[in-house]
Amino acid sequence: MASIAELLGNYLDFPVNTTFTYTVTLEACPRIFPHQEFRLFLLIPAAISTLVLAFSTRRTNKILHVLNGRPGLISPMDILKTSHRFSYAAAFGTLARLCSDIVFDSKYAFNYFGPTYLKVFIALVSMLIYGLGYFPLFAGITTGSPLGYLVATLFSWVFTAEFFSNTFCKQQLDISYLVLIVGVLPEMLCFLYLSFSLPVRFVISLAKPKRKTKLAVDFESSEDLYESIRKSYQGIHVTKLFQTPPPPPSPPEGIKEKLTHLLTSISEKIFYKRTKGFRYSARMISVMAVGFILLYQVTFFLFIVFYQIFDYAEKGLSASLDIIGRQITTEEDPAVTNLRTGIYVSYYFIIAFRGCFFTSIMVAFAINAVFLLHYLTSYRENLLSLYKGDNKHLTPRTEKSNASLIVGSMRYAGYQVGYIGWGFFIQFLLLLIFSVAIATVVTLWGILDNFILEQIMRLWPVLLTSLVLNMVQLLLSKFLFLQENGEILAMDNRRLFFIFTYFMFFYNIFIGIFSCLMRIIKSIILGALFLPRLDHSTLPRKFQQMDPGFDAYCGFMHVESTHTNPVAMVFISILQAESLTSLKRKKSNNSDIIPLDEKQEMLDRKRRKAKWKWLLAYTLVNNPEISLQRRLVLAKERNENVKEIFFSHSTLYSEEPTKVDMDQIIILEERL
Repeated sequence: MASIAELLGNYLDFPVNTTFTYTVTLEACPRIFPHQEFRLFLLIPAAISTLVLAFSTRRTNKILHVLNGRPGLISPMDILKTSHRFSYAAAFGTLARLCSDIVFDSKYAFNYFGPTYLKVFIALVSMLIYGLGYFPLFAGITTGSPLGYLVATLFSWVFTAEFFSNTFCKQQLDISYLVLIVGVLPEMLCFLYLSFSLPVRFVISLAKPKRKTKLAVDFESSEDLYESIRKSYQGIHVTKLFQTPPPPPSPPEGIKEKLTHLLTSISEKIFYKRTKGFRYSARMISVMAVGFILLYQVTFFLFIVFYQIFDYAEKGLSASLDIIGRQITTEEDPAVTNLRTGIYVSYYFIIAFRGCFFTSIMVAFAINAVFLLHYLTSYRENLLSLYKGDNKHLTPRTEKSNASLIVGSMRYAGYQVGYIGWGFFIQFLLLLIFSVAIATVVTLWGILDNFILEQIMRLWPVLLTSLVLNMVQLLLSKFLFLQENGEILAMDNRRLFFIFTYFMFFYNIFIGIFSCLMRIIKSIILGALFLPRLDHSTLPRKFQQMDPGFDAYCGFMHVESTHTNPVAMVFISILQAESLTSLKRKKSNNSDIIPLDEKQEMLDRKRRKAKWKWLLAYTLVNNPEISLQRRLVLAKERNENVKEIFFSHSTLYSEEPTKVDMDQIIILEERL
């Protein structure tokens, strides 16, 4: 390729005869598993495995009595539970590279050269192909049977082989394998975790005895069953609701304790604060894993690629300076002097831009990594608040239909990954523009110093005056215009307040112009900063439903809260325990031996039944009208004559029924 010196010489219309050349070669070996061919051929074993797993399960509602309810409907993931959450997170982590290709490269499952307006349908078909290819891996984990773990193991090994062969074969960059391993380390750990954990689970599932039904649970007594409910996460949460909250911890004493407490509180505010006993859902852990791996790999790729580009440019400019000469010589052609000056400016600009680029990308990665931790904290706080019925941070359920909440829950995971990717990219661009502006000012300070100082001299009186007047307004409001030094909202010195407000009206118009500019700048900065976070809307409160990301998050949180509420889960578990206890009692009635705890429970049940009958009799004796209505309802259920019962009942009070009695019979018959 042509030398950089020759290119600059041609640009400056100056012939530079040099023999220096700097070439960049990217050697790549062919991929063992081509992307498109691999995805298409994977559909055949994926379809077969899905059918096999479907025939291994039965339908709950046997509408068609064929093959004893087979094939059943299998799901790839139970998004409302916390079981297998690390396996799901690792499985979704293996999709990070595919998600990166979809978000930034719009990679399809097959080539398309037709009309542009049909590309959206090609994208939909590609997403369907991707989903079908990975479906057996997730379905096998969800099934939890030996066959399911076997299918998941085989597919995880295939995906692992494809990952290692394509990653370590297609080495387009001049980097070592150690650096390449560091770049794909999180995704590689996900593949290795699945490749080793799924076979172990397959062997363990073979050793476990097969459970026929959910009711076939062995327990020594009903107390053991209730104890398992108390020790569960939901049981512990419900138990805490009936306990008095612990007193706040005593303040730290001593310099060492105060310093430790200060550092702990700062780290909890900046990074993450743990809540003991809380369990995140499998879906949330999976989304956060995909988001982190996506950020990690994109950051690493940009860092390596642009590091080599900047290195090539710096070496090329340095070599050009060595050829031309770094010092001005006597009787030198002015064109050579201009060329040297241009190369020096380009050289220093490349160095400055490299520092800005790497600083921006690392700061953007750090911000988004910390935001992922904050996201987990926000999810936990919002979910616990929804358990208590407090939804002040989210859109209330009364303002949205149930169908829209379900749609938001379906959209959430995909929206979150897409927002994380594009939010990182936009934050990086803004940081790069800001850092390049600062670097330009510093580099060209000798040229721009007079202009910048002139603008500072114009603006500093305005800034200082605004700051002073704002402080004056605050101090006067607190100590002069309010009673008791601002402790209560009651005016004092009303006439002076009116005079001061009148004159400040004109000045605040002038300040409002700059305040409007600051509002725009703050909106841009905060909007870009919180763009990846769906738990905060970038729109005002009344327009939050127009924010598709926040709307999806609200639907996800409301569905999550409704179906995972610990109080409801514990109540359902108690009902199941009662059902199991009744089943155990029926079995024990066939034998002569009845456990002591079940005897006590039977006696308690008889006492409650006798007490209820006594209260019913007492109520009916004191309320004859209720007794009549109850007898009529029971008679109606037994298809007896309502009039005969009414007449027999009315003879207790009169010899023969009156017109009023006949009207009551008609009304009662209409009601019944």
